[in-house]
Formats: sequence, structure tokens, C-alpha cells
Amino acid sequence: MRHFIILLIILLFAGCATVDKTPQPAPPTVSKPTPPPPARFDGLAQLAEDAVPDRNAIRERHRYDRSIGMTSIKGLRYFFYEPDDERSVVGFSFRNAGSPTINPAGLKRKGAHREYAFQFADRARENIHLAVYDDVKLSGRFSHDNMFRELHFFPRKQLPGLKVDHDKGLLRVILPTGEEALFDQDTMELVGGALMESPIDFNRSRHHRRNPQVRYQGKYLVITVAQRGEAPRRSKVWGQTKFAEIHYPAKYSKRCRISPKHFWDQRPKRGDTDPKLTMLHQSDNAVFAMVERHCGWNLAELKRIAPKLAEAE
Repeated sequence: MRHFIILLIILLFAGCATVDKTPQPAPPTVSKPTPPPPARFDGLAQLAEDAVPDRNAIRERHRYDRSIGMTSIKGLRYFFYEPDDERSVVGFSFRNAGSPTINPAGLKRKGAHREYAFQFADRARENIHLAVYDDVKLSGRFSHDNMFRELHFFPRKQLPGLKVDHDKGLLRVILPTGEEALFDQDTMELVGGALMESPIDFNRSRHHRRNPQVRYQGKYLVITVAQRGEAPRRSKVWGQTKFAEIHYPAKYSKRCRISPKHFWDQRPKRGDTDPKLTMLHQSDNAVFAMVERHCGWNLAELKRIAPKLAEAE
């Protein structure tokens, strides 16, 4: 009987208890911080850096490995590659599509232009150069209208660079020798420094038209080659023997002429239909020795300041 009474009391209390059915708030969720978006690659910032070549010779897999990116400056592009999933600049270019002094035809009709392209494939010393293209847009045929000149600067102390001087409206190009070439930011005309240019030649006769007249007037040495509608480094084009011109204006007023075969390999490798026209000499001093033998010049001062090649790539 006693146990029955205790059980009854327990049931009475259980029946009187109220059950709280109010929904309980869910435990707070801890949100993971959103990672910041990857920083936009700034080609201008990398071009403004003073950089020495990363290596002496171009690695074959990167010899023609490049893409094109645009900068915030109208008409100014940069070339880049991504060998280890990290973008790196391997050149830049800008175009004079119409200007009062150098390209007046471009102000009247679209198409005619002069382009400057500073290139350094694989960020290597081997093929640092300036390529200048004149397209006169007279016939519509590539081999008739396109005039080419390349300038190879020695000693190759650094990679070409570019700094934008907005206050003065200038593009300050740093040449491989460390010298400056100044371009007007709006017209892209050369306005000072170690280079000078003459207007585009719009002669309707392709046989009498001159290749881009861009000349070096600095303290060091330049090898320049030019050709219409073909690779300027060839030693023979359409049956004609070609020559490279050597300029050392600080010491010798007259140019020297040497066959391009002494600087660039003219022989196709097995499986090639055309030669790649790669540089035969890695070091600046090897180039200087070649010039001394053929031109009779004394380049002792240039040899003294030429950069030494790295022990290992």
C-alpha cells in the first residue's frame, strides 16, 4: 500500500509539470573569413624595376612562349609568360599610330604606324633587343608594306625597363646599357635620350623605301640589322647579301659592316624548315672580340665593363 501511494504521488507531479515547447535558437555558426581576391598583376610596376637577366641563354621551351597584356597607358602593352604559374614580364611595346613629325599619314588615315617592341625572351641575356616595325599600309601586302629594324645593345647590363613620368608626359625607357630613351606619352614620338628617329618613309616604291630610321647616339655599342618583309637577321634574302651595321658613336664616327652570320646561326637544325637565327655568342666579350677582328676597333673599355656570366644557370 505504501508503495502504491508513492507511485501515485510521482504520477501526480509528473502530470502537473509543464513542458517548454518553445523552439530553441540554433547555435551560432562560425563563418570562415573570405580570402581576399588575388592581387591584379601590375605589368607597369614590374617594368619599372631595375632587373638583371635571370639567365644567360633562353631555355628552348620558353623561346617563343609569351602572351600579351594591356596596361593603363593607352597603346602600351606588355608581354608575359608564366613558367612556374607565376606571371613575369618578357617585353613591352607601344605604337605611334599617328603623330605630327614621325607619322603624319596616320593622322589622316587609319593603319599606318611605327611600333617599338623591347623584347627579352625568358628574361635571358641571349636575345635582348629592340624591334622597330614600320607598316606603311600602301599596298595591303605584308612583304611590300612592312619594314623592320632590330637594335641589339651592348653591354647588356640589365633587362629593358620603362617608367612613366606622368608629370612630364614621358615614357622613360631604360635600355640594356642603362641609358634612357624618352618618348612622348601621347604621340609615342622619340623626344630625347640615347635614341633618335626620322619620319616613316612612305615612298610608294618598296625597293627605294628605307627601313625604320632609328639610330643610336649613346656611349656604348649597337648592332643593327634591317629588312623589308623578312627576318632582319638573315645574311642573305631573296638572293641578296645582307650586312649588319655596328655603331660605337662615342669612339668611332663611321659604322662598320659585318655579315649577320657572325652573330646569328643561319643554319636550320634537323627538322626545321627555317633557321631560328639564334645568337651565336652568350657573352658580351665574345661579341666584342668578333667586332674587333672584323672592324679593327679597340673595345677594351667595353670589355672592362661587360657583365660577367653567371657560373651556373
